[in-house]
Amino acid sequence: MTFPRHSPTPRRGGFTVMEMLAVLTLVSLLGTLVVQGLGFFAARYEAVKRSHRDVDSFALWQHWFAATVNGIVPVGVRERGFRGDATTFSGTSLQPLAGEGGVPAVVRWTVAEGGAAVVYQEEGLAAPPGQPIAWRLPLAREGAHSFSYADRQGRWHDAWPTDEAPLQWTPTLVRLGTNTGGETRTVWVARVEAASYPLLNEALLRAVD
Repeated sequence: MTFPRHSPTPRRGGFTVMEMLAVLTLVSLLGTLVVQGLGFFAARYEAVKRSHRDVDSFALWQHWFAATVNGIVPVGVRERGFRGDATTFSGTSLQPLAGEGGVPAVVRWTVAEGGAAVVYQEEGLAAPPGQPIAWRLPLAREGAHSFSYADRQGRWHDAWPTDEAPLQWTPTLVRLGTNTGGETRTVWVARVEAASYPLLNEALLRAVD
């Protein structure tokens, strides 16, 4: 007995509906992954740029703090002499930020807004008149920020002048620190050039005012 031989049905060119659906599904999944990946990397890139900006700004503010403190000189006039406590200090500096370098100006740094920022001021700057210009510099909100002052023996004090160093016109170091868990961590620290006698007196100050 012989059976009829059937020739195979020729396959038509192109994709079937199922194949098209499978391809479209894969393309859709790949597109979703690409978009999500681009969004993730864009967000990370912005975070890195923001972090760099914050670091650069913080380094600049630290430089401002150090410059004004480095320039503080002992003054034989009480209202222009160095005074400080846990939240603010002021003194006559030869390196003010806005004034002319080398010209004495009373500078003041203050911990403000419950420790969320520090504010810098200079005597004589006003805009409008009668309202001193204040430069606000934000701080991290971790811990309680405060100032402290070191004498020549390296002892830290919460206020200046101090009875433990009655002959020292200025501290040797000024520190902005934050207290977390009972331990003080240094945020900024700057040195003051110590002198055993006032470098400026009332007559000299009148001459440059």
